[in-house]
Amino acid sequence: MGVITWRRQLSVGQPAIDDDHKHLIGYLNELDAALTSERFQPIRVAKILVKLLEYTKEHFAREERIMQVARYPKYEEHVHQHREAVRLVSELSNRFSSEPTHENAEKLYKFTADWLVRHIILQDTQLTPYVRGVWG
Repeated sequence: MGVITWRRQLSVGQPAIDDDHKHLIGYLNELDAALTSERFQPIRVAKILVKLLEYTKEHFAREERIMQVARYPKYEEHVHQHREAVRLVSELSNRFSSEPTHENAEKLYKFTADWLVRHIILQDTQLTPYVRGVWG
């Protein structure tokens, strides 16, 4: 694992979306810190997960509104990717809730961190020419 650092290639160029992404990365970094601490604390991990999941839902709703305003041509496909991510993260979260092990928390972190960075770089950056100047 490791800390995720905000870098220029993650910027979409739309302040609300970029700020949301920075917050999500912050939650993932909190989760990473909880997983790499000397003593594993399932309650600490659970609290971070709740914040991460709630913020993710808020972010997706905000980003989808911005895409609608900008008339983003791949809107439906993008929304589908969001729904699928929420479904998979919810499954992993439920697994962690029923078995709060370090291994289940790591699986959740790894999937979420990989998905988020890949999604921002490969999908969200395609929004740039459409969403610059659109305020969320």
